[in-house]
Amino acid sequence: MTRNTKFGIIGPLSLHSDAANDLRGLMIANPGPASKIAAFLQQAKSDPRIIDSLLDHDFGDDRKGPYHVSKWFEFWNTGFNLWRVKLWTFKGSLSYRIVYAYQPSTQHYHVLAIVHRDFDYQTDHAITQRILLAYRSLGITTTR
Repeated sequence: MTRNTKFGIIGPLSLHSDAANDLRGLMIANPGPASKIAAFLQQAKSDPRIIDSLLDHDFGDDRKGPYHVSKWFEFWNTGFNLWRVKLWTFKGSLSYRIVYAYQPSTQHYHVLAIVHRDFDYQTDHAITQRILLAYRSLGITTTR
């Protein structure tokens, strides 16, 4: 059994309303990438291999897999369990990233935002503040 699943039961993955709004807006503005993100999230809900990789920093960095997982170190180092996924394409990667948090006590993944790759992840950015507000409102624990 893998470290992120117990007895074959997959930890749940859900879309926060902010991320759902991001995806809806993206479906209108840029349906191609939005459809790929939606398909990835749907597949992740039922594929234990994807679920297991979502806490494996630098999974897919070698581009042998269909996506790359990384910690959001600025916040990880201060106790927040924040991550991002970049989906690979034939030409590089999608122009959007999936930002999510993990709640160890419930083994629940919360997709908090879908951001353009130009998002700079700065602590004072409005999107960063929105992500942190969602994180806190869901009661996701921090380690510090």
